Amino acid sequence: MITRMFRASLVSALAAAVLAGCVDSPNSFAAKAAAGDPLALTFDELARQAAASGDAGRAEGFTYAAIAARNGVTPSRLDLRNAGTSEAYEAFVNSVAWQLPGVATLRVPAHRTITAWRRTTDGVTRIVMFTTPSDSAQVLNPLSLSAAGPVAAAFAGAGALYQETTSIGALGTAALADVFWIATSGYVKIRESASGAACPLPTSGPALSGVSCQQAKFVVRVDVTMHQLSRRPYEVRPASDGRRFQWPADQTLSGYKLTFSCATVTASTGCG
Repeated sequence: MITRMFRASLVSALAAAVLAGCVDSPNSFAAKAAAGDPLALTFDELARQAAASGDAGRAEGFTYAAIAARNGVTPSRLDLRNAGTSEAYEAFVNSVAWQLPGVATLRVPAHRTITAWRRTTDGVTRIVMFTTPSDSAQVLNPLSLSAAGPVAAAFAGAGALYQETTSIGALGTAALADVFWIATSGYVKIRESASGAACPLPTSGPALSGVSCQQAKFVVRVDVTMHQLSRRPYEVRPASDGRRFQWPADQTLSGYKLTFSCATVTASTGCG
């Protein structure tokens, strides 16, 4: 089991990386970190980077992850084989839906996302996201998508994206260039197995308005082949060999069911 000490050190490392590459002044961003959840701030920064690179679908995913962090989500252990090597990640699931008819055409359809991360002694933070619009779906080849298309198109089938970074900061400032891999084939399973009480109230900062949040458990299984990206989004490096990310047995992850009553969502205020 991943210990609380490991989680604390991981969150501290991620928060430090955010502070090292912030877009506000260091003192301003440090003040925000002191008053807010460091894991949520990390996802805020990852969402900003994804949006800046034109990767709207990934930006959406990190926004919902930040909302879950601000509502006190407790990650579970996720075991993955990365190119045949077994690795342990911290992870949780977000199940996202909308109360207003037609909102999905403006944002994204209902879907579920595994957000997972891992940092080891090599100084590289590894982040992987798996998404599916249903209990189980085949991967939608990203070459069929357009960066100028609607965000909803990126969620029509299952998807996955893996990132290695040495600094979660402004684009171009990392000590080593970030490396991205995207799934081109395979499947993702994220099936709700149980739902429970309402999410705990945020421990810091204001409550998020217009967001209904319920705790849940999800049974997950993944088996995808990824290829390295030469440019984000959706440009696969032609000569890259496929790398398989998988775990052949079901695992259970904790997570949240998020339902929004608005079309415009921000990570810090929800619908407010």
